[in-house]
Formats: sequence, structure tokens, C-alpha cells
Amino acid sequence: MQLSRRQFIGLVGALGLGGCAQTRQRIGLGSAKRLTFAAINDVHVLDARSAAIVHRAVQSINANADVAFTVILGDIATAGRLPELKLALASFNRLERPWLAVPGNHDVCTAATNIYSNYLITFERMNWMEEEKGWVFIGIDSCEGAKSDVTVRDWQIDWLADSLERIRRDRPIALFAHHPFNPHSKAYRVQNADEVIGLFAHHNLRLVAAGHYHGNQVEQQDGVLYTTTACCSTTRDNFDNTAAKGYRLFHIEGEGVTTEFVEVPS
Repeated sequence: MQLSRRQFIGLVGALGLGGCAQTRQRIGLGSAKRLTFAAINDVHVLDARSAAIVHRAVQSINANADVAFTVILGDIATAGRLPELKLALASFNRLERPWLAVPGNHDVCTAATNIYSNYLITFERMNWMEEEKGWVFIGIDSCEGAKSDVTVRDWQIDWLADSLERIRRDRPIALFAHHPFNPHSKAYRVQNADEVIGLFAHHNLRLVAAGHYHGNQVEQQDGVLYTTTACCSTTRDNFDNTAAKGYRLFHIEGEGVTTEFVEVPS
């Protein structure tokens, strides 16, 4: 990823999909005791008109000086077409602070030989691991083609297991994916969610944030905060019959995480 667009600036030795180390300039993010970041999902960009709500969300995030970075939790496009992804990219490139993305099932192009080709042209990585203020932030590709109900594939589980071997067991971890891991998600819970979460049994997992289910679901189990968030789209509705569209803020203090939903006018 290019430093000026969407890497965590000041995070050293982070791993991308290929595991190549990258050197980053170090700057301070947030206050000494608090770290705030944003997460946005399911923007489902189709055309220039549908990108308008994404622009408004970006403006809202930029206006909040506490937000250190943003994570985009998939379904960036409508059908994985390159023009859709490029329109979304233009919106997210307006973010004034670093950002990262994971793919959603609407970001794959089933008509292409490599269904990820358009996504990789624009967003470059499907998996990543970054760190800041003692926390480790991990993004994974949870997709199984264009399916809505998915099983995280074996090679993804292997990548995650290998990555966890490099992390000190007491370090707090946040996991990001498109598909929900919430224990009581109303729909679309990852079918092998327990297996994936089980990889963290001897680690300090504190947060799992996802999209895909267009609705605000927040629950805590075994010390882990699980969330999904309403979509931020004018081409899709929320699955829980609520009208509000927007994004989510997470506030980290020590090993604790709190969260709030921020509405964006649609």
C-alpha cells in the first residue's frame, strides 16, 4: 500500500498478504492514553450519485480530529466492477488520515478469471497486520466467492495462525473482516466462526468488527467486543429495518474498547 493513501503511518514491521516487511515513518496517533478509529462498511458504490454518501462520511471522519485511522469492512462496490471500485477509491482517498480495507463478497468479480483482480488493482491487499499503541490490528479476507453465507477458507486460517505466532500473547488484538463473527448475529455469521476465534484462545483478542449484516449489532462475550454496523449506502437498505446509515467509532483506552454509531445523512 502507498503510505500516503491507506497505510498506518508510524506502524513498523507490518505484514501484508505476502508477508513483506515495510518501513514506516513514526508519528503520534491520538493521545497517550486513548486511540480512536473509524470503521465503515457496505457502501455498495454503483455510480457517482451513490458515492455521495461516502463523501459525506469521509467529511465527517475528517472533521473528527480524534480519528487516527479508518478501516473499510468490505462491500465497497456493487458487483466488483472496476469503475465502481475506482469511484469508491476516489472517495476514500479523500480521508486525511491512514486507512485500510478488506474485501466483501460484492467486491469480487465472478466474471473474471481472477475474481479478486479488480479489487487488488484498486485496494492492493486482502490480508494485513498492523500495530499501534501496543495493539495489533488484523484484517482478513472472509469471502468465499460471492456467497453471503461463508466458511473462512483453509489458507486464510493458515495465514492467520502463522501471523498469530509472531504476536506476543499478552498484546491486545482487534480483528476485522467483512462477514460477522458475532455469537448471536441475526444472520450471516461465519459458518466456522468458532474455529477462527479459537485460534486466539491463547492470545488477547479484544475486538472483532465486521459488516455484511446491515444493522447495528454490539455484543460482548468472553471479554471480546463483537460488532456489525448499518450500511453507509444509498443503493441498499439495512436488514434490521432501521433507516439510519453511517459508520462506527471505536475508542481504545488501555485494553478496553467502547464504540458508538455515527449517522450520516442519506
